[in-house]
Amino acid sequence: MNALRVCFVSPEVFSWGIHGGIGYVTKTLSEKLVELGVEVYIVTPKRAGQKEVENLNGINVYGYNPYSNKSSLHRIGLSRINSQKFYRIVNAEIYHSQEASYNTFIAQNTLPKAKHVITFQDPYNIKEWKKIAKVDKKYKQSPIFRSRLLIEKLLLSHTCKKAHALYTQANFLIPRVYEYYGLKTQIKLIPNPIIIKKHRMMKSRTPTFCFLGRWDPQKRVEIFLNLPRVFPKIKFICMGHSHDPFFDSYMREKYGKIPNLILTGFISENEKSDVLEKSWGLINTSIREALPVSFLEALAHETPIISGEDPEFITSKFGYKVIKDDFRKALTLLMNDEKRIKKGKEGRKYVEEKHDLEKVARIQLNAYESVLKSDGF
Repeated sequence: MNALRVCFVSPEVFSWGIHGGIGYVTKTLSEKLVELGVEVYIVTPKRAGQKEVENLNGINVYGYNPYSNKSSLHRIGLSRINSQKFYRIVNAEIYHSQEASYNTFIAQNTLPKAKHVITFQDPYNIKEWKKIAKVDKKYKQSPIFRSRLLIEKLLLSHTCKKAHALYTQANFLIPRVYEYYGLKTQIKLIPNPIIIKKHRMMKSRTPTFCFLGRWDPQKRVEIFLNLPRVFPKIKFICMGHSHDPFFDSYMREKYGKIPNLILTGFISENEKSDVLEKSWGLINTSIREALPVSFLEALAHETPIISGEDPEFITSKFGYKVIKDDFRKALTLLMNDEKRIKKGKEGRKYVEEKHDLEKVARIQLNAYESVLKSDGF
C-alpha cells in the first residue's frame, strides 16, 4: 500500500532564516507525520540560501520564486504562477494550507481533483488590521487598502467554501472565521503541536524574564526593552531580531549597553529552550495575537505568561493579563505571587494534555483519513 502523500501550502518553513510560528508548526508537524509513514511535501516561497528543491529531515521542500524585487501586485501574480508547477510535481492526495490565502486558491485550481484542507492559524478581520495600523502606518485604512481587503475577502470566502475540511488551532478563532468569511460549514479544532522536553525544569535563582519574537511593529519590543532600567535587580533576556537590518542595528545600539539586559539575536532551538526553562516569565508585548506558539513553548517550560492578549484565557490562567499596557504592574504581581511556580506547572500540564506533538499528529492523521473517505462538504 502506498504512503499517504500530503503537501503543506505554507507561507514559511522553520529554516533558512525564517523562525515564525506558522513555520515552526509546519516543520514540527511534518517531521512527526514523516515518522508516522506519511510522504510529506511543503511548497513555500524560496528564502536566501534555500535551493529550489530541498530535503529537510525527510520532508520534501519546494521553494518557488517570491519575486521580492517586484511591486506588490506583480509579486503576488508572478510568484503564484511560479508555484503551480510544484503543486503539479507533488501531485499529492491532500493539500493542507496553513491559513486561507491566495496560495490556497492557486493550489485548488491547479489540482482540482485533490482534497484541499485549511487550518486557520491567525485569521485577520478588519478589527485585527485596525489594531496593527495603530503601530504600523503601512496598514493604514486607506481606500486602496480597504479595496484590496474586500477583493481578498471575496476570493478567500469562495476558496474556504470549496475546501474539503476546515480546521483551526484555537476555539476562540472559530466565530471570527465564520463571521468574516460568511461560512456555515463546520470548523474543527486541531491544536498546534509543541515539542515538550521530558526533564525536570530548573528555574534561575536570579529573577529572569524573557521576550521571544521578531522585532516588527506589532510586537512592540520597545516596551520590553524599557523594563530593565525600571527593574535593575531583574535579568531580562530578549530573543529575536528584526528583518529590517537598519532597525535591528539601531535597537541594539540604543539598548545594548543596559547591564541587566541580554540581546541574544537569533539563537538555536536548544538555546531558546534553555532561556525559557530558566525564566520566571515570558513577557509578550504584542498589540495583537492569535494563540502564538511562543505561549505554548513557554508553558511547556513551566514559564508563566505576561501579556495584554489572553487567547483561550491562557494568560489569565497561567500568568497575568496586562491591563492598559501596565507591564510594570503585571511583572511586579507575578514576581510576588506565591502561586507563580504552581501557575507554571499547571501551564505545562495544560500543554501536555492539549498540544503534545504525538497526540496532535495522530489527530491530524485521522482527520486526513476522514477527508479521503468523504466527498467534502
